[in-house]
Amino acid sequence: MIRDLLKIIEQFVDILMPELTPYEAAMYIFLLRNSHLKNSSEIRIGKRTIAEKWGTGARGKRTNYAHVTDLLKGLEKKGCLKIGDVNREGTLYKVLLPEEIPLVKEKLLVVQETREEDYFTDPERRRELFERDKWVCCYCGDKVTEKNATLDHLNPQSKGGKHTKNNLKTCCFVCNALKSGKTYEEAAPFLLKSIRERKQKEV
Repeated sequence: MIRDLLKIIEQFVDILMPELTPYEAAMYIFLLRNSHLKNSSEIRIGKRTIAEKWGTGARGKRTNYAHVTDLLKGLEKKGCLKIGDVNREGTLYKVLLPEEIPLVKEKLLVVQETREEDYFTDPERRRELFERDKWVCCYCGDKVTEKNATLDHLNPQSKGGKHTKNNLKTCCFVCNALKSGKTYEEAAPFLLKSIRERKQKEV
């Protein structure tokens, strides 16, 4: 239960909360506390009861029926809850967990896809790229080893470049340091000068 709660809090704070107004976020937490944290995905409650239990506003006044109605409709529109039937005990609300809410599911999918495409931070995937490039620097053509091999972002991270397979090339430490933060076109003069100087020293 604690592990599930930590996941709920994390998904709420990191993904859902930025999509809600402050009052919607507070209402969602109120409904979550009175449903899932009491071992039920549903809660039957009247709007006036919510207004009374939800506490006071910034000016010390209790929120009103109309405000509660607007917040509940807003949460329903954003897919955070489903409004059901009404009886003497109040309206039935099905409260969705963050991971069940469409807009959260979409963002989680993007995060997952980003992790799957990360060839920069995963050691095994880095090695896969070095082997793909036959342990040769894509700029100067020198052989590299595990000690001096790096991966260069063809489209720099500072310009939106990702850690994807197609955006990463094997690079020696010297060339990578020269190209750092630049596109190839911007770095070409510095790279060519460095390569020329290194070749001359070898002669």
